[in-house]
Amino acid sequence: MIPLPDPRLLGRWRLVRADDSLDFAPNAAMEFQVGGRLRYEFAAGGIQQSVMLVYRVDGDLLHTDNPAAPHARETRFRFGAGDVLILDFAGAVAWFIREL
Repeated sequence: MIPLPDPRLLGRWRLVRADDSLDFAPNAAMEFQVGGRLRYEFAAGGIQQSVMLVYRVDGDLLHTDNPAAPHARETRFRFGAGDVLILDFAGAVAWFIREL
């Protein structure tokens, strides 16, 4: 049985700011879906890209993986004031706001 994620994660989130070391594409977005699916969208070379990932949550850890090209990642997350999703990649931080 897949553990249910924190229900506050579900929905679409848009990047508003990230530490430079993370090299996030401007306007990157994530959509957390039920069943452990995560759509990550970004623009590269002027073309909008979309990657389907899988995720699970364990406490304050977000575990993601790309089934098409396995690359597992573990990231701490928390929620800030104003419904901001904060992802902490071992000290480098990204802030997302809810769209939907």
